[in-house]
Amino acid sequence: MNSTLPAVTKRKNEKGETEYHVGAVSDWEGFESLVKYLEKYWQAVPVQMDDNIYSRRWVLRSGEVLITIYHDSQVGNYFVREDGIEEQGLLEQIEGDLIERFR
Repeated sequence: MNSTLPAVTKRKNEKGETEYHVGAVSDWEGFESLVKYLEKYWQAVPVQMDDNIYSRRWVLRSGEVLITIYHDSQVGNYFVREDGIEEQGLLEQIEGDLIERFR
């Protein structure tokens, strides 16, 4: 990882949802690593998978929370809550854990 870039950055998308961009693992393989991480440490289960040539979109369920993970060859990997619920507690916990792991 480039030590000058933060491991995770946040931004609001056009829908007002908070996106968590994982700069530490921004490639195609990094997407796989993020899915495995969520499965192992957050008991997430894939409920929808859409893989294309240059992009991926998977939805995972961790407890009662749906987490959507995206890979875009131009943007990298990020996760977001797209179920219309503004509560970000779990995603904030995941962000904090990832930041600690990438130190």
